[in-house]
Amino acid sequence: MENIKKLLSWDTVLYADCVEFCPFEPYLSIAICGTYQLCESEASRVGRLSLHSIDPDQIDLTPIQLVDSPGILDVKWCRQKSYNQISLAVANSIGQIVVYTFDPDSVIRQQHVQNIGDVDSGRLALSCDWYGGCKIAVSDSKGEVSCLNINNQGPELVGTWKAHDYEAWVASFDRHSDQLIYSGGDDSCFRLWDMRDTTSSVLTNRKAHQMGVTSIETSPVDSNILATGSYDERLLMWDKRHMKNWLSETNLGGGVWKLKWEPVSARHLLAATMHNGFHLVDCLGTSGETSREQLSFEPTIVGSYQEHSSLAYGCDWGRQLSSSGRRTIASCSFYDHSLHVWSWLP
Repeated sequence: MENIKKLLSWDTVLYADCVEFCPFEPYLSIAICGTYQLCESEASRVGRLSLHSIDPDQIDLTPIQLVDSPGILDVKWCRQKSYNQISLAVANSIGQIVVYTFDPDSVIRQQHVQNIGDVDSGRLALSCDWYGGCKIAVSDSKGEVSCLNINNQGPELVGTWKAHDYEAWVASFDRHSDQLIYSGGDDSCFRLWDMRDTTSSVLTNRKAHQMGVTSIETSPVDSNILATGSYDERLLMWDKRHMKNWLSETNLGGGVWKLKWEPVSARHLLAATMHNGFHLVDCLGTSGETSREQLSFEPTIVGSYQEHSSLAYGCDWGRQLSSSGRRTIASCSFYDHSLHVWSWLP
């Protein structure tokens, strides 16, 4: 599509699976990319964080910092500063959440490490998500979900519970409540949990998706909107007040691994779809006039990026526009170990 333009790519060396832009001024150009690779000869999983400064008008992907790590499955910047610091959470292949701080000299420094479950249990931390700057939700390869409180002394594990029969691919906070956590698993199920009582889920849906549920995102703008994605290649939109049936279904032509709402407006979703590249989906909806009326949605794919030659895993929106008004987007793919930056003109 003519509204999509590739700007630059960079070889991450190790297999790339996650990327995210810093959400805080004056560091909006800063992006972090995470990699994961199995070293069969050593029976270990290794990774690396690469920090980049991506100016929309002068693209240069030369990393400003490289940090070796166990294999990295997810990276998330905090949504609010934590104790006046910009923090970054990393989920890794030895079952840890590692919290880094971002310094004014544009480097990250390891601050805290929290093990999820027993050490040497073979557990992988698969995803992480912040609520503000004070809580982190974690999903893992044992089908469990955990919640951490973040304070000056470091992370405090406040709860771990069995959420799914197989891998729990994703755990994400409801953007509008620090007590509500969604989880999705390889058992084709997604659930909603209330932190005040995790002995059973508030909501369980086993029928909407036919394969593993990999991404669950509540709209940061409209507290009633929920998006779910799955290996079954479908993006489903939901009205949280009426969860018996989804509002809309969009086939994205590849297993959905990651969904990201557009900053500020949350009108569009950016989707990483594994074997079918990256897509921009217009999710403009119409709210009912009363709480009893469902939202109306007809999502439309308005742009696609197909320049990667391997599994499309990580993606994020740049928060700065170029001088010509184009939106900058970063994406990364696995076996071709590649980080791309491209632009979109709405």
